[in-house]
Amino acid sequence: MPKPAFTSCMSVYRLTHKAIAATAISLACIGGIHALPATQALGFEDLRRIDGTAAAPAPSNVEVRGFMLPADQEGDLVYEFMLVAAPGACSHVAPPPANQVVRVIPDEPFPAKHMYQAVSVSGTLLTEHNKAQLFVLDGVREVESAFRISAADVAAIDMPPPAPRAASRSPWSKLENRSKP
Repeated sequence: MPKPAFTSCMSVYRLTHKAIAATAISLACIGGIHALPATQALGFEDLRRIDGTAAAPAPSNVEVRGFMLPADQEGDLVYEFMLVAAPGACSHVAPPPANQVVRVIPDEPFPAKHMYQAVSVSGTLLTEHNKAQLFVLDGVREVESAFRISAADVAAIDMPPPAPRAASRSPWSKLENRSKP
């Protein structure tokens, strides 16, 4: 069965994207840049501090760890995904705010084992507002992102989910206190 035209267009986009990245690297080497900039580790709490109305920060080489929510996937190969702070984001709950979502386009398709796989993403962080419709466990959701990392290096990691909210801030705390003798 022939593949739909959408897949063919995405393949052309991926090839063009790789060609642009390779050209940029070649030009950087010709220009006398011999060392890549150091990678700065960023957390989602750092992304929260960047205000979309303020001047965009200069593109920088970063590493961000989080959980993958596939946006473009064929079989187990993921061509594009949204990086979120916690597994289960967008499933049964509202999507996180745009400044807590990073759109990631891997340098090479990433072989995902499952939805919400923990990954480390390295590349150049750019501010770019984007909307995407994703299929999650309970249907289609529109997810907004405020950041993008293209030609990203993606690696699977072991990372526990973030700790749950403290009981005092939980909306269930009153019910939990009632059940105690």
